[in-house]
Amino acid sequence: MSYDWGSYRQGKHVRTVKILAGLLGGIVILVVAVLVGVWLFVNPNDYRGRIAAAVTQSTGRELVLKGDIKLSVFPWVALELGPASLGNPPGFGEEPFMAFNRAAIRVKLMRLLHQRLDIDRVEIDGLDVRLRKNAKGTGNWENFGQTKQLEPKADNSNAGAAFEGLAGIKITNAKVSYPGLDIQKFNLETGAFGGSAVTPISISFEASRGSPAETVTLNAKFDLSADAEHKQLKLAAVNLSGLLAEPGDGRPTHWEMSAPTMEADFTAQTAAVPAFTLSFAGAQVAGKLQATKLIDDLRLTGSASLAPLVLREFAPRLAITLPKTRDPKALTNLSGSTDFMYGAGGMRLDNLTAQLDDTHLKGNVALAGEPRAAKFNLTIDAIDVDRYMNPDPAPTTPAPKKVAETAEQAAAAKIMDADGTLTMGSVHFAPLDFTNVKLTLSSKDNVLHLYPAQASIDGGTYSGNITLDRRTSVPVLSMDEHLSGVDMGRLLAATSYKGKLSGRGNVNIKAAARGAELPAVMQSLNGHFDANLSDGAIEGVDLGYEIGLAQALVKHTAQPTRSNPPRTKFDACKLSAEITAGVAKTSDLTLSTPILKVTGQGTANLVNKAIDFQMMASVLKAPGASVADIPLKITGTYVDPTVRPDVEALVKGQVKQKLQDVLKKNGLGGIFK
Repeated sequence: MSYDWGSYRQGKHVRTVKILAGLLGGIVILVVAVLVGVWLFVNPNDYRGRIAAAVTQSTGRELVLKGDIKLSVFPWVALELGPASLGNPPGFGEEPFMAFNRAAIRVKLMRLLHQRLDIDRVEIDGLDVRLRKNAKGTGNWENFGQTKQLEPKADNSNAGAAFEGLAGIKITNAKVSYPGLDIQKFNLETGAFGGSAVTPISISFEASRGSPAETVTLNAKFDLSADAEHKQLKLAAVNLSGLLAEPGDGRPTHWEMSAPTMEADFTAQTAAVPAFTLSFAGAQVAGKLQATKLIDDLRLTGSASLAPLVLREFAPRLAITLPKTRDPKALTNLSGSTDFMYGAGGMRLDNLTAQLDDTHLKGNVALAGEPRAAKFNLTIDAIDVDRYMNPDPAPTTPAPKKVAETAEQAAAAKIMDADGTLTMGSVHFAPLDFTNVKLTLSSKDNVLHLYPAQASIDGGTYSGNITLDRRTSVPVLSMDEHLSGVDMGRLLAATSYKGKLSGRGNVNIKAAARGAELPAVMQSLNGHFDANLSDGAIEGVDLGYEIGLAQALVKHTAQPTRSNPPRTKFDACKLSAEITAGVAKTSDLTLSTPILKVTGQGTANLVNKAIDFQMMASVLKAPGASVADIPLKITGTYVDPTVRPDVEALVKGQVKQKLQDVLKKNGLGGIFK
């Protein structure tokens, strides 16, 4: 006998398919029967009172279910609640603490058939949470769920059991309100919770502080995994983004933050963000962050770096108006990086580097102590201050008079305590070139001290000691300043005295003043000033011409020719002055040239710039002229002086000389000695 094995196998396969189809059909019929049975025989409103009682028991607040509880069996078994609200604790008024329009709770079928309510998925629409504080400052969210638990009944077979997992949560069209803060359009959707699975989460909302023009939006996506036993939390693939709108802002500003991972261990009280990137209105920051003692004593460490940023485009996004500059390309490029530490003791920036345009800064800065005090050690390679000066001339209209500071305003303007040094390789300011600049600053109890202050200036040196005392409503300024071997022409080139004086020499001033603005400081200035210059010139004044003019008046000869431009060269110029209430008085002004020696005395008002000097010019050598003493008067201002012969003194001098000549002839020459 022979067998057709192919037919046999084919028949066996057909029988297997029929068996599986029968089993599958039976399962489908069973599921349908069960669903129909649930829909026909399970009344979810039977749980209405139990649900309300359980919520009240666990929260101490009344749950009001305004609609029926509906049961659906397709596409899943779910309980649906109509409008409902959860009341406030006593003392917070009649409005509910929380309300929602609709809530759907997916439940586990077999558990429900055994009258056990195990939640599988939750959906809530129109959630409205109202956070408030009462007169005592207690929030209606405090002590939530901390009510006395009832003793369990002996027969608790019908009591709900804690669910082992949750398929997800979905919240739509929610809002949260708190005085001064409103969160609208809140949406949340999660994947399944439970075990060690990763749960994808997405959140979005719009928040404002009461003004529709001031809003921030958030769109967040990340994967969540938690270890409840060890109290560990991990977020992966974190992406946050949104828009920030402020009043007067033409368009909202985009911001974004991302991190591969964020981890927290609440048992060890640590958290870490190994890497993150943050962007805001074109600014790009990258870094890392670690936190310790999250609850006991928070401490943050990490690093951050700012990618090159076009400052003039970025500043308006922060409502900052940058000043006009002489160089239109100034205040454009900004970048930097730093390591940082923050804790209860203060903040510290280490390995700080920054670049503004062509200027590089590096060093360390710290804020520590109570009250906070700054400590710093900073170095700048080179800076051209002229680039950042205002290109427009100073306004001609006087500024409105400032009202004197009150004691309260003075206290509010307290100078931060600080101690540190600033070193600069080179500084270009006006035509001056400072090199090897070192400034040591300290401030304590509203007294700022700048000492020592040192620099090299065009082959000369500067040293200074400046103190600003703001312990009273009227600041007190004291200074002890020294310039040695300085080019006066370059020193004055950026002032209103530009081109008036040249020469190289020494200048010293030791003085004190009171006032918050320059006019008040100048009016109250008291101290000592001295200067010793050589090989220079006074521009705009021709002493030779003025002396020749005086001689022409006496001898009735032709007037001399004025030099063009008027200029008086000198070999040496010396003076010392005592300053009282803004007026400098000198009695030893000396100016020497190869043919002249000029001495004199007088005053210079530092407030209105008025000068009044009486000078005597002694002609030491002049071709075709004899030695003579010519009195001169210098008036006007030291910005625009007027020099002329002192005719009255000159006439008196001539009369006296003639009288002496007559007396000498008669043997009475010593009568005026």
